Amino acid sequence: MSAYTPATGSAAPSSAAPSAPPSVAASADTPSTSLNGSHANGQKAEAGVLAGPLDLAQFAFSVGFMQQQWADIQLVFFTTSLKLHRLVLARSPYLANVMATLGIGATHHLQLPDGNVTEESLFICIHHLYTPSLHLVNATNARAVLATSYTLSGLPDLVAHAYAVVRASIDASTVTDYVRWLSRPTGPSVSAPNGNGYLEHNGTYGGAPEQPQQPVEDWENAGAPYGEWSERLKQDVLDFLLHTLPAQLAASSPSTPLHASSVLLATYVALPFALFKHVVESPALPIGSMQDRFGFAKRAIAQRKKRGPAATAATAAADESVVLALKGGDGMDVHITRKARRARQALWKVEG
Repeated sequence: MSAYTPATGSAAPSSAAPSAPPSVAASADTPSTSLNGSHANGQKAEAGVLAGPLDLAQFAFSVGFMQQQWADIQLVFFTTSLKLHRLVLARSPYLANVMATLGIGATHHLQLPDGNVTEESLFICIHHLYTPSLHLVNATNARAVLATSYTLSGLPDLVAHAYAVVRASIDASTVTDYVRWLSRPTGPSVSAPNGNGYLEHNGTYGGAPEQPQQPVEDWENAGAPYGEWSERLKQDVLDFLLHTLPAQLAASSPSTPLHASSVLLATYVALPFALFKHVVESPALPIGSMQDRFGFAKRAIAQRKKRGPAATAATAAADESVVLALKGGDGMDVHITRKARRARQALWKVEG
């Protein structure tokens, strides 16, 4: 068995304490006891015993988590094996339910049915059950931490922090990736697309990766696997597409009208149809002229038809179009529609 090293993703023998990134070792909330049992005040500690005034939380983290002492359960996930403590893990209702049927000293292969869970995110969440690990969350792992902490439950501050990091990382280069992530189908059939340690149907852990799932075309009803956090992120993405991105483009290229922006065009072209229709038709999109909006929509639809294999099956099987319609005698509106593509009928040549 081995222990995960968040800084490098490498493994270390499980008999050693779990390795922490340099940022953790130097942080203010890291206990001052070293892994060899030496206390910062120069006193020497026996194995599993600390000299000096440490509170219970510091003791549990330093001796229990870092030194792997006095453990009464062992959790195995991915290539990591950690000797842990049921009383601390029970802060997570999910883990408390898992441990309810396990005996003292049991070894349990942790299975989280979610393809967004990673080895690093599990380590961070378990670390947080002992002592705060907010400083380990970054733009690269925030989605995995959000998914893992939400699933484990009992970690509201970690979920909220991971959400804040995800939200702050939404920009022109990442927004379409977030759209795909938020509109991915949910449920057991798509729970482990990246071999994340979830128990596969063949009884093995972390099997071969499944094929990536196509986004759900119905953005509004794509589901919310992480409850309010999914809903918040969907609204954040919408606000970015309609407000933040146009404002950024106007500030960076004031001489380029928004409807002529290649960045806005490329971003909107990659959206699922329902979301594309919503943002282009929205009065909040700061393209005031309906003629300019109509021209922008036409160019976007032309580009969407050229996406080829990158397009979803639903888009490939339908024809999208845009019309400029009268709005009840008071101006005009842009309307985007999509109709199922008719199959071509076979033609037979009859010779007399």
